[in-house]
Amino acid sequence: MRGTARGSLQPAALVMGPRPVAREPSDQIHSIAEVLAATFTSSAVRHILAEHSPDATGHCRGCRLPTTVAPVWPCRLWEIGKEMERLRAAGGRR
Repeated sequence: MRGTARGSLQPAALVMGPRPVAREPSDQIHSIAEVLAATFTSSAVRHILAEHSPDATGHCRGCRLPTTVAPVWPCRLWEIGKEMERLRAAGGRR
């Protein structure tokens, strides 16, 4: 629980608000995708997107390590891959 300015307690999730379902790529993700799109093949991008898919709990399969909890999907690598895919489609590159 977390205190507010009025002193009442609210769950942290309510204070922070709901997680957005779809979001625009950040400037950082877009910049990384621009650089990587020039060096990664289309099949490598498809592989990234396939590996970094959600599991039954909504976490990323590709980011799972034996000692850590995987991030909630979509992970940053999936977002970068998706942005690379979008950039290629917009530029007509294969």
